[in-house]
Amino acid sequence: MRFDTEETIVAISTASAEAVRGILRISGNGALPMIGKMFQPDGSSKESTTNDTTNASWTRRYGRVLLAGEIGSPAQLYVFRSPHSYTGQDMAELHLPGAPALLQMVLESLLATGARAAEPGEFTARAFLNGRMDLSEAEAVAEVISARSDAQLRGAERLLAGALHQKCERIASQLTDILALLEANIDFTDQDIELASTQQFTEQIQAVQDELEQLLANCRSWEELSHLPRVVVAGPANAGKSCLTNALLGMDRSIVNSLAGTTRDLLTGPMPLSHGECMLIDSAGLGPVEDPLAAETQQTTHQAIATCDLLLWVIDGSDSRSPEQFIADLRYRKTVRRHGSCITVINKIDMCSDSTSRLRAMRQLVREREEQGFSAQAGESITVSAVRGDFLDELKQQIEQALHGAAIQCPDQILALTVRQREALNAGIANLHRAWRVFSETESMATEVAALELREGLDHLGEISGSVVTEEVLGRIFSRFCVGK
Repeated sequence: MRFDTEETIVAISTASAEAVRGILRISGNGALPMIGKMFQPDGSSKESTTNDTTNASWTRRYGRVLLAGEIGSPAQLYVFRSPHSYTGQDMAELHLPGAPALLQMVLESLLATGARAAEPGEFTARAFLNGRMDLSEAEAVAEVISARSDAQLRGAERLLAGALHQKCERIASQLTDILALLEANIDFTDQDIELASTQQFTEQIQAVQDELEQLLANCRSWEELSHLPRVVVAGPANAGKSCLTNALLGMDRSIVNSLAGTTRDLLTGPMPLSHGECMLIDSAGLGPVEDPLAAETQQTTHQAIATCDLLLWVIDGSDSRSPEQFIADLRYRKTVRRHGSCITVINKIDMCSDSTSRLRAMRQLVREREEQGFSAQAGESITVSAVRGDFLDELKQQIEQALHGAAIQCPDQILALTVRQREALNAGIANLHRAWRVFSETESMATEVAALELREGLDHLGEISGSVVTEEVLGRIFSRFCVGK
């Protein structure tokens, strides 16, 4: 990628498909003169906006784009002047009807006037090079564009808001203070002056290392956030699993019938949660079978349960049989899923005369059996009515806690990190750990080695913001972007 910011670059910023609107973007010192040669304002309308809180100004004009001969098209021209534009340079956007052929003609016309076709990510690269954003925020632009889940989008938006930069900047400031004091100690070695003790340095370095490790632990990898947690709704036949699935999804995804065995395959649908979403999977009822098709269906359910992130084990709370059946259902659940998160859902409380006392009796029975050596492993439990909607919001909260507990506890700290950012944080932690280890040495050389490790740790933190970075790294980062971004 070229990093010459003096050239004027141009690109189509929208997808290469028919749409209501297409956008063509141009940036550089020659952007406004070039666009002025082909845009003819209608003279009847002009809108400008200035935001006094950010000093960002832009102007919008209505008119026409004039091409060769008599060809023209209605257009809106947005002008963003330096230094308050996205790239920090004079910049303009043409908003046109989203016909790919028209956009290509306008692009070729601007290229003929001296503009250069922008490379992938070059507009955002200029924003970074011109100080409009740091490197972690620039990377977040690509993550926002490529987000495929709500969790990815939330994590990328926090990066774009500068959350990672702010945290690393604060930690780097602490590390700089330690390094300054350590280097002063080295300078005064011959004069037998100690500005801080070995124990003080060790404690301070350990505190910074702990903070970096906590930051990394609270972050998620981009690949990890692309995974939608799988929640399987399973249990004995005719427990109301399909009705519950439809109620949680807010749509009729599964066929509901009073006859047992209605569901014969896995039916899936995305379920939104407050801190993301999950893939809800309705499955066939489990229990004794008589025909090969039912056996094959149950095998599919067993496989789904074995690989899911959370199991909703649904039982019929209106079953007229004694609470002993509850233990039998839990015992069966234990055979199909011995480990992993599980929520026991006692459904159909709308058909119970006293669901509270029934649940209390069931739980008491489980405790008694566990005292006798039987571990039911019931986990969380809740009574609901899929038909009336009773306690479904509470069930969703339990699901969210089981899947996204960390995100719920500290939502402002969850960030979606790229591989490069995680490597830089890990390298910085390793530097601090080595500095902590060598600092127990009393020789001056050991102290100087510790100082060297701290400097390298600062450099790794600088790699995240872009204050320490090579052109090769920049090229690798921005090559992942779309053209026009």
